[in-house]
Amino acid sequence: MTTSASTWEQADKAYQLHHINCPQCIAAGAAPGKQERCPQGQALWDTYNAAGNPPHFTWLAQGKKRP
Repeated sequence: MTTSASTWEQADKAYQLHHINCPQCIAAGAAPGKQERCPQGQALWDTYNAAGNPPHFTWLAQGKKRP
């Protein structure tokens, strides 16, 4: 999936701003699959994931293995 840098950066910033103040989302980040995000955090996380691959991961967008 391709995405513009600004779209991804906006989604990333929104989630990160929420995450640093939400103990439930912090726990979910620390224990993926074992802890659920809060409803607001989950919505932001879904938007973040839908924004595509991070634009600075050029190797991922090109379908290559990480160097």
